[in-house]
Order: sequence, then C-alpha cells, then structure tokens
Amino acid sequence: MLTIAKIKDGEGYAGHHLSQNDYYEEGRHVTGQWMGHGAEKLGLTGDVRIEDLHAVRKGCDPATGDFIRQRQSGDRMVTREINGKPVTVAHKAVHFYDCTLSAPKDVSILAMVDPRVVEWHREAVAETAVQMERLAGATVRKDGANHTRVTSNLVIAVYQHDSSRALDPNLHSHLAVANLTYDGTEGIWKALSAYQIFEQIDCETEIYRNCLAAKFLGGGYRIEDHWKEGKENGFGIVGITEGTREKFSRRSAQKEAAIAEFRAAHGGREPTKREVALLVKETRDGKLTEITRAEVKARQWERLDPDERHTLNSLYREALERGSIREHAPAGPSLSYAAEHLFERVSVAKEHELQAEALRHGRGRIDLDELRGALLGEVATGNMLTARGEVATQETLDRERGMVAMIDA
Repeated sequence: MLTIAKIKDGEGYAGHHLSQNDYYEEGRHVTGQWMGHGAEKLGLTGDVRIEDLHAVRKGCDPATGDFIRQRQSGDRMVTREINGKPVTVAHKAVHFYDCTLSAPKDVSILAMVDPRVVEWHREAVAETAVQMERLAGATVRKDGANHTRVTSNLVIAVYQHDSSRALDPNLHSHLAVANLTYDGTEGIWKALSAYQIFEQIDCETEIYRNCLAAKFLGGGYRIEDHWKEGKENGFGIVGITEGTREKFSRRSAQKEAAIAEFRAAHGGREPTKREVALLVKETRDGKLTEITRAEVKARQWERLDPDERHTLNSLYREALERGSIREHAPAGPSLSYAAEHLFERVSVAKEHELQAEALRHGRGRIDLDELRGALLGEVATGNMLTARGEVATQETLDRERGMVAMIDA
C-alpha cells in the first residue's frame, strides 16, 4: 500500500533514514536511484549522490548550486492572529514528500526464498511512480491567477528497504519526492502542488497492487484477496498461513496495541488517520538496531518452524515448475462491476475511485491502460458522463433528476 508523509527535517531524513535500512549496519548504505522527468531535467540519473539530494532539498541546481525555485528558502517566520493578538511563529517548509510503497506481508515473506520478488516489487514501484508523476502540479499566481497547472514532472529519489524497525521482513520503497517541479508554461521551477497525489492515494495503491499481482501470477504463484475488519486489504499468497504472517507482524501488533490503548483512554473513540500516524511514530524505537543484513536474515529464518520453512521452499519450487498462470482479462467487466458497486450508493464519483474499484476487482488480470481505454469508450458511447475528474451514468443522472422533480412536486 501507499502512505505519504510530509518531511520538514529534510537534512536528517536524507542523510540518516533513507541511506540506512530500518536497521544500522556499519559500512553499508542503501543507494537510491533517481526517477522522474524532473530529475532528468536536472541531469540526475542513476545512483543518488547525497550532495545532489541535499541540493534538491534546498531547491538548488545540483550542477551549479544556484537556487532554481522562486522562494529560496521555505523556512520563514509567519505572523498569525491567535486569540485576537498577532503572534509570530516559525513555519517549517516541506522539503520532501515521503511516498512509501509497502509490499503485502506475504510478498515480503516470499522474498526470503524467491530472488525474483524484489525485482517484481521494484517494477511495480516504478509503474506507480509513473502514474503519480502524471498528477504533479504547480500553483499559478501570475496576473492575479490562483489555480493549479498540471506539470507532470517530479524529482524522485527511490530507496528500497527490506525490513521493519522490529526486524520483520518488510519489503518497501521510499519515494523521496522533492518539493520541486518545472512549470513548462512559465519556464520556471516551482514548489510542488501535491494535492492530486494525496487525493488519489487509494488508486495509486491499487495500481501498485495490480502490477505486483500480475508479476506473481506470471511467476507461477496463486493469489487470494485479504480482508481486514470487513474491508478488502490487498492480496496474499495461497499456501502462506496466518500463523506465519503473525510471526513477522510485530510492528503491526505494536500498532494495534497502541490503538487499543487510545480507545480505552478516549471512551471508545477510534483515532483519526493523523492520530494513528502519531501513535505509530511514538511506538517506534527512535534508535536503529545495530546488526548486519546477514544476521537479520538469519534471525528471520530462525523464527520459522521446520514445516513453515518447508512450505516456503515448496511454494517457490512449485511456482517455478508451474510457470505463468496469469490469464489476461478484458477491463470492461471490471469497469462495469466498479460502476455498479459505486453508483448504488452515490450519483457521482471520482474517476480515480472508479478506477481503484475496477483494479481491485480485476487484480493482476487487467491492464491499467486498457481500463482507461474502456472508460473512454463508455464516455464516447454516452453510457458514462465525465466532467472535471468526476463520472456519472445516464441512469444515475436520471435518478437524481427524478428525486429533484419529486421534491419539487
């Protein structure tokens, strides 16, 4: 799944968190990779050098050191009115957006035995980054304007980690998206308007899962949908048991315990997403465990009993022998299912909500481009209506008009 956090301590984040795994190994660092059209425009390709990352963080051209963003420093003092009195407070700028794509637990577990898994994850991350970049924008204020212009370019440094702070298998990638994008219309670099990326986080999650599921089906694995508290929650691998997952879910257990304590302290109220994020942060050990990668892998393997080890090895061997079992499906039926599912509750939905639901339905079997083509086909034939990123059907429109007429009568 995808989570996004604003990073205001950019220097510590870039130099400490990204370049280390979620544990510390002396003399070993994680090397990031540049991605995005914005990075290419700055001449940034291949391995990430920490000095280039710091230059981007400050809004500078890595080659010359010159400021390229309109406002040289986003950190500033701001005067606000609080309780009727002007108060000057420090405003910390956003240096990066940490867009973290985390593999399903079963995928992280299989990465212990199947070397193909890491590459499949990397390819799914790259596909998701391409789709996120389409949503990049910049605020336009020239001549009194105040709107967002699509720029479709990002400066991204991708760092891949393989474990959690609790040393559970946790394959995930940090996409450090710089607060920087190039406005081609005005010919200048600006701060990134990331609203669309935040708004479509569920669809971006499903783009990642769909691509990854297709890789696993193509690699000979059988997949199954997972559910949590009555909601669909990604996919798992047929053959991996809940008991095995629980052995490698210590961070999840810490999170659930913290949420339970919050409910007890607040009269049963569920925490908001922001409060959950704070609870997760508070329960995380601030200091990285000093251990080698080989020791981490050995400890993870030791948590499994002989039967579980045999199961994982057998799943890998059988997948290789079986070969691809991916059956490509047309996107139309999944789109129809998504429309029926969404429009039984609302008259108008966001296009990205419709796409996300269709990708869940056809996970691993349908292609994103074909899905978008099917949607265009429905619009062309008049079966669906779109405007400003929203979608409806003739049936829902007629139903809405009927209700209005009934109320007027």
